[in-house]
Amino acid sequence: MVYDPFMGRGTTLIEAALLNRVPAGNDINPLSAILVRPRLRPPTLEELEQRLKEIPWNTPVQIWDELLVFYHPETLRDISVLKEYLCRRDTAGDLDEIDDWIRMVAINRLTGHSPGFFSVYTLPPNQAVSIKSQQKINRDRNQVPSRRSVPNLIYRKSRNLLRDLNAANREEIRQVGQKALLVNAPAAETKPIPDGVVSLVVTSPPFLDVVQYATDNWLRCWFIGVKADQVKLTVPKKVEDWQIEMTKVFSELHRILMPGGHVAFEVGEVRKGKIKLEQTVLRCGTEAGLSPLLVLINDQEFTKTANCWGVENNSKGTNTNRIVMFQKK
Repeated sequence: MVYDPFMGRGTTLIEAALLNRVPAGNDINPLSAILVRPRLRPPTLEELEQRLKEIPWNTPVQIWDELLVFYHPETLRDISVLKEYLCRRDTAGDLDEIDDWIRMVAINRLTGHSPGFFSVYTLPPNQAVSIKSQQKINRDRNQVPSRRSVPNLIYRKSRNLLRDLNAANREEIRQVGQKALLVNAPAAETKPIPDGVVSLVVTSPPFLDVVQYATDNWLRCWFIGVKADQVKLTVPKKVEDWQIEMTKVFSELHRILMPGGHVAFEVGEVRKGKIKLEQTVLRCGTEAGLSPLLVLINDQEFTKTANCWGVENNSKGTNTNRIVMFQKK
């Protein structure tokens, strides 16, 4: 079993499943499981195409007018119809694997910077700007949202995501996906995970208050019917407070790790390099009873997200990955 206590978009779990390991993950935000679970049980394109035809796209629906800053009116109507359809199916317990996949793809198409997204030009999908900020982007770029076909974009993106997945691959990932364990709880209180069952932990926690996860995900949370400000995220501002919280997490990791199991805990330098969190992580893990093995430091190349913010590489942000390795003796 390979586990990520801060699974986010699920990279650790998907890679584990592709390597035929049992994936396990936890996140305090219910959005995470919605992003991860469908990729552990992918549908066929034929199933997806048929379901997209069955969705009642012409159903009358109320729309949130303020979102017209992102979307053409007809696009927003399609998004609202899909949102209501999925929420209704979920509440009734009728949401199946195909619906699950459609919801996951739609969430990741809500906003972006190319015609492959539902929105007018904006930031990447994992960083939804506020309505006020989007108004400024629209003014600065002199742009108005154009019509986008929601079902067509979902199908096109799904075809791209599934292009390398043949019948044998699909069956393999579905088999291991049936054993997957997804938890929605604080990372220090994961009671559904038994003692001593995890072989490897691969994770990256919140870096103090550097990233505003609730703010960045407000639009995604709206789509799934969750109020982002009610998700109780841990984003301490002080290193001392962060250390207390992470030590609790490491104590929980010590509980669920089997003897000889490993932890790969990735952090970065923050506050313009003044704070190097790996030094704090070493104290957290050691205090929880784990044995430190090494710290791997890797220079980060220039990223698309940095480019969107107009930030030069190595001038701001997190420019190195620092992976602290521990073992449970």
